[in-house]
Amino acid sequence: MRTLAIFFLNVIQNTLGITFGWLLKPKTKRNSYKALSDVEKVKYLEKRRQYKGYKRQWLYFRCREEGLLETYHKLFKTEVDEQDSGIKFSFGKYQGEFVEDIWESDREYINWLSRQKWLAQYLDESDMIHELLHLEEENQSQG
Repeated sequence: MRTLAIFFLNVIQNTLGITFGWLLKPKTKRNSYKALSDVEKVKYLEKRRQYKGYKRQWLYFRCREEGLLETYHKLFKTEVDEQDSGIKFSFGKYQGEFVEDIWESDREYINWLSRQKWLAQYLDESDMIHELLHLEEENQSQG
């Protein structure tokens, strides 16, 4: 009889322990993304960006979505300043030069590029070229 009582007490104790242990356990684990500081999150996202081969803009937009822009700007300040100055060609004879500079010096090349279907795979350059052409059209229609 005593053995049976001890058995049932152990069953009840284990059941309560499992139930309350599950309810009271911490919501995040030590290595969880949620438990990281803002700086660690941005560094983690940068490592992930490099591993996956994404462009730098992915990190910027991801940090913006998660409210980490201030930390992003602190960590990558020089690179942000470089982005503000303009978009550089990543292909062709003007590789590494700013699109706006080539716009001023070789408009025929820019016009030729705008007619190429393959330009669509270079999103940054394509957007900048079409924006410049659109601004030129607006200026001509107003002038």
